[in-house]
Amino acid sequence: MSAVLQQVLVAVLVTACALYSAWRLLSARLRLRCLDALAAVPGARTARWLTAARARARSTVTSVNALSTGLWAAIRASAAAMTAVAVISPRATARAMSSADASA
Repeated sequence: MSAVLQQVLVAVLVTACALYSAWRLLSARLRLRCLDALAAVPGARTARWLTAARARARSTVTSVNALSTGLWAAIRASAAAMTAVAVISPRATARAMSSADASA
């Protein structure tokens, strides 16, 4: 293989890896924005892979929104209940903390 072809191949692989890494690190909302921008390219809107990628990104946004809006009250109530137990029975709290400290 010639040196020029080898350099081109390495450049393509490095670029593809960088784009993949950037895609994986993007938030779901930014992924949706990128997919919307890609859909503006003529002929890309009907691409099956673009539709599938959009559905995956949207499901991620939906699940994050459900977690942040639906479960926050339950998490907050659980934290309040645990705090109340710790205040009411300090001996049990001390035993649990020493047990956790010993296993760490």
